[in-house]
Amino acid sequence: MPQAESAANPFDDVRELAMRPSAPDDQASKQVFDALLGMGREGDFGRLGDGAAWLAGWQRRYPPRLESPTLAIFAGSHGISQNGVTLSSIDSTREKVDALREGRAPLSAISAQVEANIRVFELALDKPTPNIAEEAAMSERECAATIAYGFEALEGEPDLVALGVIGAGIGTAAAAVACALYGGSPEYWVRPGPQVPTEMNQQRVDIVTEALRRHRGQLSDPLEALRCLGGRELAACVGAIIAARQQGVPVLVDGFATTIAAGIVHALNPLGIEHVKAAHVTRRPAHEAALERLGMTPLAEFEFNTGGGMGSVAAIGLLRTACAPFLAEPQN
Repeated sequence: MPQAESAANPFDDVRELAMRPSAPDDQASKQVFDALLGMGREGDFGRLGDGAAWLAGWQRRYPPRLESPTLAIFAGSHGISQNGVTLSSIDSTREKVDALREGRAPLSAISAQVEANIRVFELALDKPTPNIAEEAAMSERECAATIAYGFEALEGEPDLVALGVIGAGIGTAAAAVACALYGGSPEYWVRPGPQVPTEMNQQRVDIVTEALRRHRGQLSDPLEALRCLGGRELAACVGAIIAARQQGVPVLVDGFATTIAAGIVHALNPLGIEHVKAAHVTRRPAHEAALERLGMTPLAEFEFNTGGGMGSVAAIGLLRTACAPFLAEPQN
């Protein structure tokens, strides 16, 4: 597993890891498409066929299969959650973490059904990041260390990592990072799903607007944008994505926030997310816009309001279905 070492600039090792070359096994992907052609009309698998080819390429083996997938949930907390930008709270995040760890959450049951190992990473919930409208979310050292912590999602040598995040204020922080990465107005990137009250949405816009003003001049660099505007859960997802690419492990991203984490890696190295696929698209318009910026076609459209890992784990089931015809074939 790659390790982040100390450097003059804490981000130097992150950039170096993100730029290291890594490629899929194109022959394994070709075997999938050749096998589909051999199935005739029964091999019309659409996006599932593409998913199987992607899985085989980045697992670097044929037939593609899921023997030890991991659902990694990163739980964070944000100071802006005290500013009326979220329907959640630090207490409700803690309750979700406890439910996941004790196997009481719906996500736990779904993970068991698709035979995915669920791992929950708690990121200093009792110490929220500062209000990004007033100061940076993290120092360079803290941000780099949290990116390195994200490598832990690769422990146990999973053959797929599905990402999810939970926490109050995550979506607003991700919207601020999206503004830094792609431009556009806060109104465009804050656009919520249908369940968010108008007053809360305006408060999110105000926070993002002020945060962008407060940190202007520092946001052209994607890691600085993450440090100033993001959160620990986004940083950990960035680390998981970077480490997975080096180990040849395919990654599923879930909702808006995990997609923006992939966007940060893409901004560092446009080839750095070739191993990443969108599990689904939520009903949040900004999520669809972020996927478009990255050229990602989701495996499914479940019409969930948010992510939270639900789309990622459901997509594991879809990919198991996609692998089934190849596992049933006689192997030479």
